[in-house]
Amino acid sequence: MPAPSEHPVVLIGRMYHPEGEERLRAQVALEILEQPSPGDIEKALRAASGAFVRYPNKLRAEALAEAAHLRIISTSGRGTDAIDLAAATARGIAVVNNPAFGTVPVAEHTIGVMIALAKNLVPLNRETHAGTGWAAQKRYRRIDLRGKKLGVIGVGNIGEEVARCCALALRMRVLAYDPYVPADKATRVGAEMVHSLDRIWRESDVVSLHPELTDETRGMVGEAELRAMKKSAFLINTARGQLVQTHALARALREGWIAGASLDTYESEPLPPDSPLAGLENLILSPHTGGLTDEALHGMALSAADQILQALRGERPPHLVNPEVWR
Repeated sequence: MPAPSEHPVVLIGRMYHPEGEERLRAQVALEILEQPSPGDIEKALRAASGAFVRYPNKLRAEALAEAAHLRIISTSGRGTDAIDLAAATARGIAVVNNPAFGTVPVAEHTIGVMIALAKNLVPLNRETHAGTGWAAQKRYRRIDLRGKKLGVIGVGNIGEEVARCCALALRMRVLAYDPYVPADKATRVGAEMVHSLDRIWRESDVVSLHPELTDETRGMVGEAELRAMKKSAFLINTARGQLVQTHALARALREGWIAGASLDTYESEPLPPDSPLAGLENLILSPHTGGLTDEALHGMALSAADQILQALRGERPPHLVNPEVWR
């Protein structure tokens, strides 16, 4: 098969799985930037026909300004906030993402940390390894999740899957909030669609965040929302870190406004060593790995490679974020 372009494809960060890189290398020249500076990215894109960008690398308007041959940009996963989408669209560059692969792993991660919080598994594990587990039994509260209320904010693929699993398997009562989807999307998985976030904060024993990051949702969890929650409640964020105000959450956990939380994403990544979140016993932290299972990593890498090659051959890729460019 002839190469779809005489210009190289630039990977800004390695793909999640080497098979994606191998698939590209079989058909196009490949340039890999592992820890590039903004200047390195700008220089490489001047000759590139396609690009792949992996967070936390950024692909901003300045890097696109002289990318005369660039036709396609792929994200590493579903999110597109590492790419200046408006600038790409203005220059007629197609942008694709790789959705759906994170649905199962992120939902499972959410449920896993929910159970860990409810049973206080992290501190009890530490205490038992240290030989003090039996003495610590009474210090750590444990609850049943069955019959408790789960508040799901954002009923996309992941939020819907979390609601379904918790309603059917854990027999939780699920409240869902998403003004951009029909109510039956919640009811068909056993959840009650509510029309006010106030009910989510007030009534939920666990609040799980799954909305897109937009101007409307940025910083949506702050002091007022955390104070409105039950003192016995947990907050889980496996969506975007900028949804939660870091200092407000740290204070809420230190002062007991809520019982605990789990974060997989952060306002600033990687999480700074001096973050006010570091060291809090009632907080489970993971390094943005909720969706990165072996199966998902493989699927996302192949999806990214295939869509880049499709676009370079003139075939419409299936997950265009800015379809107006293709038209």
